[in-house]
Amino acid sequence: MRRIALPVLLLVGLTSACTGGTSAPKGDALVVVSAPLTSSPWIGEFVEKGAQLAAKQIDAGSGRHVKVQVVDNGGSAQTTVAQARDAVRDGAVAFITDGVGAKAVAAVTDPVKLPVFITFEGGASLTDPRSVPTLFRLAPANADMCRRLADYLADVRPGQSVALLADDSSYGVEGAANVKADLVHDEVKVVSDQTVPAGARDVSAQVLAARRSGAKVLVVWARAAGLAAVVRTVRSSGWDVPVYTGPAGEDPLVRQQLADHPTWLDGTVFVSFRITSEVGGAPFAAYRKVYEKAYGASTFGVTSGGKPVVQPPDWSMYSYDAVNLVEAALQRAGTVDRVKVYDGIQAIVITGANGDERGFGPDDREGVSPDDMYFAEFKGMRFYPKHDDVLSTSLPQVPQ
Repeated sequence: MRRIALPVLLLVGLTSACTGGTSAPKGDALVVVSAPLTSSPWIGEFVEKGAQLAAKQIDAGSGRHVKVQVVDNGGSAQTTVAQARDAVRDGAVAFITDGVGAKAVAAVTDPVKLPVFITFEGGASLTDPRSVPTLFRLAPANADMCRRLADYLADVRPGQSVALLADDSSYGVEGAANVKADLVHDEVKVVSDQTVPAGARDVSAQVLAARRSGAKVLVVWARAAGLAAVVRTVRSSGWDVPVYTGPAGEDPLVRQQLADHPTWLDGTVFVSFRITSEVGGAPFAAYRKVYEKAYGASTFGVTSGGKPVVQPPDWSMYSYDAVNLVEAALQRAGTVDRVKVYDGIQAIVITGANGDERGFGPDDREGVSPDDMYFAEFKGMRFYPKHDDVLSTSLPQVPQ
C-alpha cells in the first residue's frame, strides 16, 4: 500500500469522491483519454473503459458532468502530441494516456500545467518532476519490476546465464535497459542482447543468436505481438528455455496468437503489479463486479478446459483511479481551473479501486508502490501467482 504524508487527505471510495468540506466546482470537467485503440486494443480498452466507468459514477453521485473524451492515438507519439494540443485548446483538466510519446506531450502540457496520467509505460524518464512536471504515472515502474525480476532470477536460477531480447518500442528499449542493468548489478551473466522491430513476426535470427549464446534463461521485454512471436519461435524450434517477461505478458493478444499451441505458453512467467491489495481481494472483487456489469466479462476468443478464458479488468483500475484523483482535486479546488487541479493532484490521496492508496507529492510522480510487484505463471492459458516468490504466493488467485 502506498502511504504519502501530505497536508490534505481525501479518500475516494468506489462510487464517488468526498468533498472534504469544499463546495463542488461549477461547470463540466473535460478529461481527454488518448489510447492505442487500434494498435494495442487491450491497452486501449482498459484505458478507455476505466476512465469512462469512473466518470459515470462521479456524474451519478455528484450531479456534475465529468466528460471523458476518448481518442485513438494508434500507438503514434506524433498523434498523441497533437491530441494533447487539442486537449489544452479545449480546456481539459486532465489528459490520460498509455504513455506513448509522453515526453513530447510534456512539452505541450508543462507550460499550462495540464496533468497527464500515464497508465502503461514504465520508463524512468517519464516521471521526473523537475524535467517533466505534469507527467504522473499510475502504472508499475520499470525500475521496480526489473529490480524484482533480477533479484528473483538471481535467487531461483543462481549461476544461470541470461539472454535478453527486446523490441525497439519505447516500452521495449527502456525496459530492456533496466533489466540488463539490474541483472549486471546482481552478477547475473547476460550472454546475449538482441533487439527486434516492434510487432515483427520473424524473430528467428534473434532467437537463434540467443540460443547459440548458451543462455539458460530467456528474458523478453517486448509488446504483445513481439512476445508471442518469440515464444512461438522458441518452442517450435524445440528450445525448452524458461521464458520471463514484463507486464505485456498479460496482454490477451499473446494468448490469442498462441491459441493453436496453448502448451507453448505454459511456464512463461511475467512480472507486474499485484491485482489485489494487502487488505485482501474484496475491493478488487467489488470493482470487478461493477466493471463487468457495465461492460460485460472480457473474453477474447480463447478457451481452456472447454471454458472461455476471461481477462480480469486489472489494468483498467489505473485510468479509473486517475479520474477519481481528478475528481478529488476538483472538489479540493472548488473550480475547474486546470492549474488548481494540477496543484491539487499533488496534495491528495485516494483509496483506489483495489484498496491501495493512490497519490502524489510535489517530488513524487509514481502512483504505485515498489512493494506491489509480483510474479505470475501461465498454465492452461490462465495465469497464477508464482509459489516460489514470497509476495506472490500470499496472493489470492483471481478468477479467469
